[in-house]
Amino acid sequence: MHRTAFITGATGFVGGHLAERLAADGWNVRALARPAADTAHLRALGAALVPGDLADGDALRRGADGAEVVFHLAAATAAPNEAAYHRANAEGTRNVVRSLLAAGSVPRRVVYLSSYAACGPTVGGRPRRLDDPPAPLTAYGRTKLAGEGELAAARDGGVETVALRAPAVYGPRGRELLPYFRLVARRLAPAPGGPPRRLHLVYAPDLALAAARAADTPTGTFPVAEPAVHLWTDVVAQMARALGTRPLRLPLPPGLVRAAAALTQGAGALLGRPVAFNREKADEMLAEGWVCDLAGAAAVLPPALATPLAVGMEHTVRWYRSQGWV
Repeated sequence: MHRTAFITGATGFVGGHLAERLAADGWNVRALARPAADTAHLRALGAALVPGDLADGDALRRGADGAEVVFHLAAATAAPNEAAYHRANAEGTRNVVRSLLAAGSVPRRVVYLSSYAACGPTVGGRPRRLDDPPAPLTAYGRTKLAGEGELAAARDGGVETVALRAPAVYGPRGRELLPYFRLVARRLAPAPGGPPRRLHLVYAPDLALAAARAADTPTGTFPVAEPAVHLWTDVVAQMARALGTRPLRLPLPPGLVRAAAALTQGAGALLGRPVAFNREKADEMLAEGWVCDLAGAAAVLPPALATPLAVGMEHTVRWYRSQGWV
């Protein structure tokens, strides 16, 4: 008998990969979709579309009713202010939890996609552990952490919960790092100067695999990343190798990074639209590192199944080129 999943955020980057993974594994997939969203990919997978958004309790309840697992991936990664982030990431998660508890047939489990931004950067040069007090630097991180907190109501209602904390995600269809791929393709590699910064990354199909596996793993909170710590210079080198370029490395003084962020944020405020690069994002870029202790993470992403950075970069660049993106 086929299992049924309800996905919020299925029209997004990671959500699309998760829908692919679940469909390939034989799940019946339901997907929450705003009216204006591009759903061609989901339709091709045979997903059942549930029109609505995170503020639509009726749509959320319909989607969750009878589903075995709810995968809550929808989130705001760019918003004009903290209140907007809170509406999408904290209140949106609260709406999902309330709706699934109100469903006629309550799902067994909810899997929530969180972020390294929720726990904060490395601590004193060591990976951040789950028992470290969270220290998010941004409105995005603070509201994703608040979303984790909303899962308590699901547990109180008898629903199992899993939270997956992801670092920077890259892969086919990804747009967040696309501008940097394009710079490296043009033989330019600007980056903040100062001491070397260490980070984790995760390949989008690997994160989708981890989310699918989270339907049956022990409950709890898990960081999900390729089990290798990279310097940003190494990431750029692998990106350049995949693109076949030798970029000019341009170290940027931290003061210049912060000034550029303030200028971008000010321009966004004047235009009344969110910007991806602001003062808080600059703080994230200038943090000492983004590495979490992966103890226990093998339950959702066994190291042997994780895609090495070099291979992931090759696949990503190949897909970008097939679409004319680089």
